[in-house]
Amino acid sequence: MSDTPDSPQPTPDSQQLASAYDLFIAVLAVVSMGVIGWQLTLPTDSEISSLLAIFDFGFCFLFLIDYIHSIVVAPRKWRYIFTWGIFDLASSIPAIGPFRFARIARLIRFLRLIRSLRMLFKVYQRDKAAFSVAAAMLVAIVLIIGSTAAVLHLEQAQPGASITTGPRAAWWSVVTVSTVGYGDLTPITPSGRVLAVVLMVLGIGMFATFAGAISNVFMRHVMQQSTGPTIEDRLEQLESNHFELIEQLKNIDRKL
Repeated sequence: MSDTPDSPQPTPDSQQLASAYDLFIAVLAVVSMGVIGWQLTLPTDSEISSLLAIFDFGFCFLFLIDYIHSIVVAPRKWRYIFTWGIFDLASSIPAIGPFRFARIARLIRFLRLIRSLRMLFKVYQRDKAAFSVAAAMLVAIVLIIGSTAAVLHLEQAQPGASITTGPRAAWWSVVTVSTVGYGDLTPITPSGRVLAVVLMVLGIGMFATFAGAISNVFMRHVMQQSTGPTIEDRLEQLESNHFELIEQLKNIDRKL
């Protein structure tokens, strides 16, 4: 995550985009720990456990990208690599296939969870709107995972069903959430079809929200470049100048 001690301070132009990225990674860290806890309660040969392992692999892949991103933006790269970078890299190791020996990395991911919760708490204190966006992302991701697992549970025992394994359920979920809808895998139970509608609505809402957020970031960037500092920036500068003037007056008073 880019809130490590060795990460650079974001510039005014990139601060909002960086905050959105950090919130997304923080939400993923919270959800991934929930997935791990759920998976530990299931038999290893369960299809739902297989589905959760696929989601966990996806989270680990995103954490690996975040680890590389943190190296790129860190001002002291080697220091990051041998401090927080060790834990970030370990938390990006999935516990599937040949990586089962590194299952202890799941415990190390708990450190990422603590950092993420601290950051979310700070966001809640200073920016309720940003925290609401993070909460919406959290709810959406939880609903996607929960709905996919529920559909797999409902469909796998039905004769003629196509969504019967973890990989099939994961593929169907991605196709449904993205609203691509190939139609190669479809639920046949009434409850499964209702959940499919839920995933479609969530997918449309998530893509619309992310597209709007990204557009807003770039529009603000363009407006700042074309019109100069905003009123908020000028007020912050005036406040800073006010405090500096007070300090200078105090120094003059002490000399007199």
